[in-house]
Amino acid sequence: MTSTTERTNEYYRTYNKRMRRLKMIRKIVVQAIMTLLAFVILYPFIMSVGVSVKSPLEALLSPDKFPTEFHFENYSKVWEIMDYPTVFMNTTIITLMGVVGIIALTGLAGYVIAWSKSKKFYNMLYVFFLCGLMVPFYTALVPLVKLMSDLNLTNSRWGMILYYWGRNIPMAVFLYVGFIRGVSGEILEAGEIDGANTWSLYWRIMFPLMKPITTTIFILDAMGLWNDFLFPRMMLTQSSLRTISLSQYYFTGELGTQYNLAFAAYILTMIPIMILYFCLQKYIIKGVASGAVKG
Repeated sequence: MTSTTERTNEYYRTYNKRMRRLKMIRKIVVQAIMTLLAFVILYPFIMSVGVSVKSPLEALLSPDKFPTEFHFENYSKVWEIMDYPTVFMNTTIITLMGVVGIIALTGLAGYVIAWSKSKKFYNMLYVFFLCGLMVPFYTALVPLVKLMSDLNLTNSRWGMILYYWGRNIPMAVFLYVGFIRGVSGEILEAGEIDGANTWSLYWRIMFPLMKPITTTIFILDAMGLWNDFLFPRMMLTQSSLRTISLSQYYFTGELGTQYNLAFAAYILTMIPIMILYFCLQKYIIKGVASGAVKG
């Protein structure tokens, strides 16, 4: 009996050792694959940083190799050529005003559509907003530019802001309505019992609850507005109103094949929006999932 028990214990010890080895091997393999994938994803960025600190000749002949000399003065040259403070301020104003307006308008619209008692009318309004998601951008591009020109909104920050409001509102309404419909109605009922009016219910109760989806919309729209090139290219012809992405286009055209300076400009463009993304990234998946699945 004792020998049988010992053999059984020995079998389980051997089995546990094998399982631990297998788990360790799986872990090493997974980490190796993830490291490789991370390198593949980061390689373009690493190469861009490398090219940005090379000499013009080295950047042209060997863009994918490690720099033999570091020319950090490329960034100071780019700063002056782009007039970085001006283009940064233009882009920041357009992005912030655009995103804040989108959140302010669509949050209220989503709240009314999701919890209004007039279901038929507001469902039709909701469908109207969703139709904005189905219209291809390039289909409306020519008449949109003509309309903006007729309204004297070209070469205007406010013209860009109004355009971004119209373009991004449908998606934001869709996300807000989906999120709000997943919130328990008992919360608002409790607020109504305490004497809160509609305005107080929204700003004091509902808006704080919408923090995940609001942060998600803020990040996604801010990245879209910050990186937009086509519409600023068509609407902003004055150099004093150029955005960061637009200034890169003229930068490359004016400086020909000086790719080291061009890539330095790309890095300076990416840094602000990357900082914003990494600071708020934890809300993106949570907010998108809540807004798209619920309701």
